[in-house]
Amino acid sequence: MKSHYLLLSAAIFVEFSLSNASSPSIDMNANHKRFTVDRFWKRLADRSQAPKGDDTKHMTNILNKISSESAPDSFKKIEHPYTSPYANESFDGIIPTNSWISNLFYPSVNNIAPTTSDPYILRMLDDYGGNPGLSIRQPSKKIYGQYEAQNNVPKTDEGFFINPQNVDLRFTASEWDNSSSVEPSLISWDLFSATLRLQTSGNDQQYIDFPIVRGMAYVTANYVDLTPQFFSQNAIIEITADKKANNTYQGRKFKLKFNDNPTSYFLIYALGDEDLVLKKTDDRNLVAHKTYNGIIRIAKVLDDEAFEDLLDDRVEVWPIGAKLSAESNGQHSSYSIEWKLENDDGKGVLQYAYPHHIDTMERKGVKITKFQLASSAKGLMTGVIGNKWSLTESELSEVTWLPENAEPEKSTIDDIIDIVKKEIGVDYDSETLLADNYFSGKALQKFALISLMLNSPETKLNKPELAKKSLQKLQSAFLPYLNNKQRDPFLYDTLYRGIVARSGLPVKEGGTGDPNAAFGHSYYNDHHYHQGYFVVAAAIIRHLDPGWNSKELTRWTETLIRDANNPSTDDKKYPLFRTWDWFAGHSWAGGIKINGALDGRDQESVPESINFLWGVKLWGLANKNENLVNLANLQLALSKRTAYDYFWLKDDNKIMPSGIVKNKVVGIYFEQKADYTTYFGRYLEYIHGIQQLPMTPELGEYIKDPEFVKQEWDQKLDRVLDKVQGGWKGVLLANYAIINPTAAYPQLRTATMDGGQSRAFSMYFAATRTNFKKIGTSRYAGNTSPKASKEDN
Repeated sequence: MKSHYLLLSAAIFVEFSLSNASSPSIDMNANHKRFTVDRFWKRLADRSQAPKGDDTKHMTNILNKISSESAPDSFKKIEHPYTSPYANESFDGIIPTNSWISNLFYPSVNNIAPTTSDPYILRMLDDYGGNPGLSIRQPSKKIYGQYEAQNNVPKTDEGFFINPQNVDLRFTASEWDNSSSVEPSLISWDLFSATLRLQTSGNDQQYIDFPIVRGMAYVTANYVDLTPQFFSQNAIIEITADKKANNTYQGRKFKLKFNDNPTSYFLIYALGDEDLVLKKTDDRNLVAHKTYNGIIRIAKVLDDEAFEDLLDDRVEVWPIGAKLSAESNGQHSSYSIEWKLENDDGKGVLQYAYPHHIDTMERKGVKITKFQLASSAKGLMTGVIGNKWSLTESELSEVTWLPENAEPEKSTIDDIIDIVKKEIGVDYDSETLLADNYFSGKALQKFALISLMLNSPETKLNKPELAKKSLQKLQSAFLPYLNNKQRDPFLYDTLYRGIVARSGLPVKEGGTGDPNAAFGHSYYNDHHYHQGYFVVAAAIIRHLDPGWNSKELTRWTETLIRDANNPSTDDKKYPLFRTWDWFAGHSWAGGIKINGALDGRDQESVPESINFLWGVKLWGLANKNENLVNLANLQLALSKRTAYDYFWLKDDNKIMPSGIVKNKVVGIYFEQKADYTTYFGRYLEYIHGIQQLPMTPELGEYIKDPEFVKQEWDQKLDRVLDKVQGGWKGVLLANYAIINPTAAYPQLRTATMDGGQSRAFSMYFAATRTNFKKIGTSRYAGNTSPKASKEDN
């Protein structure tokens, strides 16, 4: 959920940092607690190697094509007005709109938009001095900023962190001076890599190719008939090489020491046929004595001999891409990243892994080293040697349609029914046929959940006439969308091969000309958020009335799913996993940014990404598509894991900086920044509430950890609830019901609800909690303050 107010950009802070298998496959430091070696190894030793579940059940591929259908005929075809000037048109690949590599495809303000391969941050053709090229940043520390007290948010000592932007080292060429017209092009790409070429305009005989790969331990460059040059914004104070004379250095390996703080060290390796001869022309530049052909690799090393030995040993094997596979038996699921290599010697490639990778990585075939470098926003990364990573999730969601205990406490049924009558008595179109699809979709899901609750025998609500009425009204409200007759219809974009709302397109296409319209949906922002609400509603309709507009509903719904979460290379109509990032372990909401995503991709609302995946699962359940259910469950499990590693921060979180942990949620999470705020204002109920909606059985029973909910409530929300205005109060109370439903229930009866929140369903959710106490017998009865019942927790 976003508004497009200008956030504090990383660009503002530049001045701070200018210092001296067989299955089918498809391709930080203030207050930061570094792992000790002893605790690191104990953590590995304590981890169980055996996955849970029934290992006798056969594992099957879950990356299957959902459909071959085109988008519905009512979705007019257009070609997106914002094109990529850098994409190789001859490459058979769809340009990614929400990917970690998306910044490579477009120019940005001063060319500072980062590509976050991690642990390296890359910028192409930035203007931080020196000849143009590809700049490397490996941040050993972060910049922290505080927020003064604002609205009901107290002063926040660590309100955000960002990574400083200075150039540690840059690949360039002496032929490329500041007057050169160096142009980038993307030769090829996949989920985990992109090959970038830099060359002067019209010159295809001299260039540098960079295979940029997730987790790469070295930055690799292939020079073709150019003279290597290396530039840094830091002064080079020491160089170690095989031979040295009069500021000239010769050999295959060069160790550079810089004057930054803390002192950093980088290694340059020359893997071509000849030695590299470098002259130190000043304290920031090294220039080769002639043109060079071959591979040159750069890696950061700590002041540790064993670390350097490891880099020396693995330098001649480098990744150029990766392929993904995923399988499940319904009890546990796994996914694999198999690195595509050059010069594979059979001993394994060195790559860096995030904390959540280490927690789930099978040890067979890999070696986990003790060497770590800081990532951009996910704590410390650990070096791993191995050509294939296999990662297993065993605690899969068992949530389907309703809460596990589907029957509400009997004393609440009449109360719930009274509210249902009011909610389904309204004019649905007044809430579901709005100018904005996002808010319309929220309302459709709200009414769908009411109908699901009424039409499911397990709830024992026993009101067949209300059930029938609720479903009929839901279907009637859904029809304009099924026919694409809503106020902001969908179109099929043939360039990026996706579904876009009309409103953000140019006037000639019927839009407003404002790319920010509909929260940027026309530019691929928030697709999984928006479309998740529609998918949930469609799945509930299919579940309750399988024959209703069966063919049309299938085609329409699967179009929305495939646009955001297409799992198969066989489906050429949509990109692979537009919004989902298998390496990061979660979704990204940010789409195409006209001036560049200056802090990288971002995601604000974790629960809305969960809602989309729940919708995908429900659609699979409704259509007996076991593979789709298993895929969604794997993504849900991974989302839960990364939520508590990087987004929602328990008191004992040791991955994120301790000052950020005190905030309990990061706020807006970027590849390069964590910012304790929202896109639409800075109130506690906004910052925390956006991490709590929509409340569903999936979110409330599988994703949300009661321990975290209690910590967040006690430390952040308890003191402000009474003064919260508008629908955010209902959102907070529905979340509070996870830990204290008895206290939450009476306030849910009267509190203002969010537009996508059903009062009846929220009360039902609270009344199905196992610790809910019967109305009239609880110490809480008649008291409307949650604080009065804290001992019930």
